[in-house]
This record gives sequence, C-alpha cells and structure tokens, in this order.
Amino acid sequence: MSRTEPVPPAVADQRRDARDGAFALTKQLLATTAPRFTGRHGVEVHSLVSSDHVPLYLFAAKSLARFWPEVTPVVHDDGTLTARDAARLRRHAPDARIIGRAEADRRVGELLGDFPVLAAVRRNNVRILQLVDYFLLSEAPMVVSMDSDVVFLARPAKLIEWAATPPADRPAFLYSPEFGWEPQGVHWITDHLPGTPYVPYMCCGFAAVDTAAFFDPAFLERTLAALPREVSFAPRYVTQMSYSLLGGRLGEKGTLDLGEPYRSGRLEWLPLIEDRVICHYFASHERSTTFDNLAGEGPLLSRALGLAPGTAG
Repeated sequence: MSRTEPVPPAVADQRRDARDGAFALTKQLLATTAPRFTGRHGVEVHSLVSSDHVPLYLFAAKSLARFWPEVTPVVHDDGTLTARDAARLRRHAPDARIIGRAEADRRVGELLGDFPVLAAVRRNNVRILQLVDYFLLSEAPMVVSMDSDVVFLARPAKLIEWAATPPADRPAFLYSPEFGWEPQGVHWITDHLPGTPYVPYMCCGFAAVDTAAFFDPAFLERTLAALPREVSFAPRYVTQMSYSLLGGRLGEKGTLDLGEPYRSGRLEWLPLIEDRVICHYFASHERSTTFDNLAGEGPLLSRALGLAPGTAG
C-alpha cells in the first residue's frame, strides 16, 4: 500500500484559506441583487457558457450590469448546462436570453445548409459557436462577444459611443488587444494563407461587432475549405483565426484596437492604469476549475461586484 505524505501545515493553511475565500466570495455573488438590463442601446452581449463556468459568468453579467445595463446579455449553452444551471442563470440574470444547445444546433444547422465545411467545423469544435452562433442567432444589429471570464471594471464609454454612431461612420470590428506574447490561431495565417490580410494582435474573447458588415459565412466557407484539415478542424484557436481574418478583410478603417483599457490578460500581467474597463483573466490558463479561479482571482472578482476589499473573506 502506498503511503500518503502528510501535508505541511503551511500548505494546509493555504488550502483552507483558499477554500474559505472562494466560499465567501460565492456567497457574496449569490447575495448580490440580480442585474437588470434594458437593451436600450441595441447591443447584445453574447457568451458561451459551460456548467463549470456558470459562477464565473455570473460575475461577468453582474459586473456588466453595473457599468453597461443598456445591453441585452445572451447565454449560449456549450452543451453541458443542466436544468439546475439554467434555473440559476434565470434567477441571477433574469434578463439574459438563454439559447440551449439542441435549439442552437437545429437553427444553425438550417442556416448553414449552403456551407458544409463551416457546418462540419461547428459540429466538431464547440469553440466555433463563439463566432458562428453569436452572429447567426443574434437579434440585434450589434454584438459584443464576451468570454465568461471577463469582468467589467468601469463604464465602457468607447463602446457606448460606437453603438450610438451610424453604421456608415463607425468601424465594424472593435477588439481587445492581446500582446506581450504571441496570440494563437493567427500563426496559421502566414503559413497557409500568405498575403491574406488579418488582425495580428487581438483576442476574440472580447470584441464588438456590427454583424451585417463583419460576419460572412461564405468567406469563412472558402477560407476553411482552403486550409489543411488539421488546421480547419483543430480543437483550439480556429475561432481566434477566423475573427482575425474577418477583421482583416475590413481594412484599417473598418477595425479598431480598443487599447490598453480593454487589453486581455490577467490583471497582474498588465500595467496599472486608472481607467481599465475590462479584465479578461484567462480562466483556463494553468487553472482547471472554477474553484481555482475563485481562489486565485478573489480581489478582482470582488472589485467587479463593487464589494469593499476584504468583504469576500
């Protein structure tokens, strides 16, 4: 029989503190008032949500409501949401529109009838729902793609101004910059699509889009069909690549880097600035569970909810 090594007291204390902090933070999350959204700005904020990330999404939604309640949140089930998850979402984000996976598969399958490669990629890669489903199933002319591990820290004045600008006078694709390391997905473009314009340093985890000008399934069909199968059907980064290519075809006037206040990355990786609007803290980077993120991002998540420092344990 193998012996279990005793846990050093300092490590045991760390684990207990992390557990207690995560528990206290979750209690605070569930005790905060359910956010209300008006939809007055004609913008939908779409997020693909898994069962494990429901608590993280609630931080995202409640922080969004603090700073931009004039939008409509839309939740896309990645196929793992349970009836209990859906009930929790409806209770804590009652104005969110929830699109179940079976409904999405049926509706999007019909809409992609003329695009067999894109349809096949979607059947095999859940992440592509963050592109295809967001725009095919939107009910508003403007869509913000927001990962469930994004929180708002201030009112997004640049996006509000964009939403109020006539379509002919505004860029169709505004994106969170990602730099300091090489973004994945775009690395395939120079290798396999030389000369094709693209947006190099962007993160598709947070972007704002004029759907009519940006989303083009015929372009995606041609592009994915031209790529080697190991790229088109890769399990990760195809969505990032596709956003980059769709943005690239708009030219410089059709795209806008949202700048440092919207830059993706964990807070400790980024410069300390007073006007940061969002934080995309990369929940899946070297973390495996929501608990890991609640334990690791407690101060950020408390701030996103407007809690006083230390109130989450």
